[in-house]
Amino acid sequence: MRILPKTAFGRIAFLVGVLLLINQWVSYLTISWYVAQPSMKQLVQLISSDVKTALTMQDLELEGKMSNEVRVEIMADQRIQMISTRMGEPKQLREARLYTVLTSQLAESLGVAEDSTEMRVEESDQIYYWIKSPRHSNVWFRIAMEPFEGFYIHPPLVYFTAILLLSLLGGWIFTKQISRPLRRLEFAAREIGRGDNPGQLKEEGLEEMVTVTRAFNQMARNVQQLEEDRTMLLAGVSHDLRTPLTRIRLSTEFMSDDEEEVREGIIRDTEDMDQIIDQFISFVRDGRDERDQVGDINALVEDCVKSVRLQTQDISYNLADMPAVSFKPMAMKRLVTNLIMNGLKYAGAPLHVETKLVDNMVRVSVFDEGPGIDEKEIERLFQPFSRGNSARSGGGSGLGLAIVQRIAELHKGHVRLINRPEGGLEARLEFPANR
Repeated sequence: MRILPKTAFGRIAFLVGVLLLINQWVSYLTISWYVAQPSMKQLVQLISSDVKTALTMQDLELEGKMSNEVRVEIMADQRIQMISTRMGEPKQLREARLYTVLTSQLAESLGVAEDSTEMRVEESDQIYYWIKSPRHSNVWFRIAMEPFEGFYIHPPLVYFTAILLLSLLGGWIFTKQISRPLRRLEFAAREIGRGDNPGQLKEEGLEEMVTVTRAFNQMARNVQQLEEDRTMLLAGVSHDLRTPLTRIRLSTEFMSDDEEEVREGIIRDTEDMDQIIDQFISFVRDGRDERDQVGDINALVEDCVKSVRLQTQDISYNLADMPAVSFKPMAMKRLVTNLIMNGLKYAGAPLHVETKLVDNMVRVSVFDEGPGIDEKEIERLFQPFSRGNSARSGGGSGLGLAIVQRIAELHKGHVRLINRPEGGLEARLEFPANR
């Protein structure tokens, strides 16, 4: 069973809370031993003295050495009442609270058995202590204390409350100083993970956090520089390769008719290489810099299907009612077109495309009737330069699915390949309708 919270804020708050509890418990024991118990003993001694005085006056009255009037007058001066309960306990006595600890200490002070007396406390406009006579069970002494002046709070309670509030405030400020830069680091790390540039974080706060933030900023700069270098390298290589490909293509046009078969082979190879270069460029330009626009995803899918229908008519589609959603138009069009073209390339016609809204997720699916894909290969196929070993594999750079997955991640979504029970494959794109 986990006791400590997972977050740094939670663990610090938990630690502060435990330390506060220990502090309060130690303070409570200290106050109890050195303040409360001595005060209780002093109170019991005073009440015991009053009870002994009342019992002594009873004895003197029984011996005829003191009249009843004098005894009553002296007890009234001492603010002591003697009440008989033969006719029933009065309401104040019934509502008074019994304190067993005080009863035990009082019995010890009076030198009597603990079960022969009781001590109850009545709280009203005054404090009254009800003491059962150890000689007569139906006789009680009611001893009055000074009345309260306003609402009284014991100083230790004020102390404990103030310490608790100040400690909680200090702990909250301290944890905020730690958790705030950590949350910024977490957000920036997620941005870098999605391929975005979060910018430089402020290097402020505790010295340790400044050091971590400075190292993170350096890492972010290095990642950004590597991304820019990679983009320039791929763009440069792709551009430089097109020039010799163009010359090769032009040279084949001047080949004799006797070499038509060789010429067609060279043309096919140059076209394949040209497509590979296009994929390199698409991989580099994944739409990251394109702005989101609110539009009709059904209209975009329909345009993609109609453009591919120029090559084959055997593509059907079914578009459900969809709300207006935010997406990058050019990147999304490249993604959907790529999924359709992959289906035609590896499975062939017929294809079926459909859209629907599932749990606030936009879903675009491309269904084919091909041989499907080995489940063990599906995850690997989304890696750059990976190609399957099944009947669906073929030529190309192995960047097609990597491109569509990167574009889907830009939309906080994903692309999945699902083997259909009835045969064929479903290429499914899903991304949030509200991003």
